[in-house]
Amino acid sequence: MSAATALPPLVKSVVVAAAPDRAFDLFTAEIGQWWPLVTHSVGQESATDVTMECRLGGRIIETVRDGSTYMWGTITVWSPGSSLTFTWHPGQPESEATRVTVSFLPDGEQTAVRLVHTGWDNRPDGVRARTGYDAGWDIVLAPLASWAVPAQP
Repeated sequence: MSAATALPPLVKSVVVAAAPDRAFDLFTAEIGQWWPLVTHSVGQESATDVTMECRLGGRIIETVRDGSTYMWGTITVWSPGSSLTFTWHPGQPESEATRVTVSFLPDGEQTAVRLVHTGWDNRPDGVRARTGYDAGWDIVLAPLASWAVPAQP
């Protein structure tokens, strides 16, 4: 696919009731607590956890009931409290990875979490994949917003 016909980035956002540092930690270190594994994972009903190695070069890894794992991607930019970027290829060959950048922008006492998914031309099924992720990211990000309930004094 040429640059002139490349598929546009997919942009999603959600507001999290937490400061940017906390929202960043929720998205990264606590990803396994809010990610809807049953519907959005490689193992689906067999998936038991997803973890993110919180560092540059860290991996995003799904674990299934029998202990086997699936690598979803690798962190390529790590700016705690601000943004992160990772390759993205759950259930796909690493050679077909797309790219996801997540930014954490202050919005009063909350945080606007903005996800930009690009690189569709790297997949042979780029149009179909982008269409699936257009709905999929909405489902995935919804629990993040409801998970971030402010701590009680």
